[in-house]
Amino acid sequence: MTAISLGMGLIIVYFNFMYFSGEPEVFGILNIIAAGVALTVPILFRYDSYSKAKKIEVMFPIFLSDVTENLNAGMTLPQAIRNTSTNDYGALSPYVKEMSAKIEWGISFEKCLDDFAKKSGSPVMKRAVKTIIEAHRSGGTVNTVLEAVVGSVQEMERIKKERSARIYSQMVTGYFIFILFLGVMIGMSKFLIPAFAVEGMGLQGSSTSPAFYTELFRNLIVIQGIFAGIGIGKMAEGTVVAGLKHSFGLAVIGYTAFALFG
Repeated sequence: MTAISLGMGLIIVYFNFMYFSGEPEVFGILNIIAAGVALTVPILFRYDSYSKAKKIEVMFPIFLSDVTENLNAGMTLPQAIRNTSTNDYGALSPYVKEMSAKIEWGISFEKCLDDFAKKSGSPVMKRAVKTIIEAHRSGGTVNTVLEAVVGSVQEMERIKKERSARIYSQMVTGYFIFILFLGVMIGMSKFLIPAFAVEGMGLQGSSTSPAFYTELFRNLIVIQGIFAGIGIGKMAEGTVVAGLKHSFGLAVIGYTAFALFG
């Protein structure tokens, strides 16, 4: 699907340059459409993977706590994991069922965990699983190791939530700056550029028309929205992927507002 979306975007760009390069407004709109077609599927796929990994990170400590309780109750490790396989862990449930089946087939606990960490796509899970494996190899009991990892993962999640709460004001500032930038672009397009064109203060006799500047401002708004959203996501959640939802929202809001009022 990613290759198809990229191919369709390139086709739109090709026809745009071939037939609409002399029409600034249509040319700019088609370029934005081409970028949307080319990037929407990869971005959605990447964000879906990111969201899934975040859900797994939330449920993983609960799963480990349940396994630890079963071990403390006297169950063996295969029994403890098999007993948790019937619980609902959301996005983590398929991995738990797979882990339980593999252990029943005789595959080692460490191998099952390592396979799970690779499939989850979460750096947090990879670090947690690596800690479990190393501690288990060093001779620690499984339930003690799992309890320590549960505490570590929960502490990391708490720190992430605290960071998000502390930078909320910075996120609001980022949105406010974008809205201010949007207002400036709309004001220049609606009042300043037409005034120059009428009074002959730079646009008269020039090859560039007011429509050119209108299209330029529109493109600047979309670009500003994309990068402002990425910055907000990076500050809030520590990853660029988290900023894609902000980028999409700001770009759509900016483009729509400019189209209506610019």
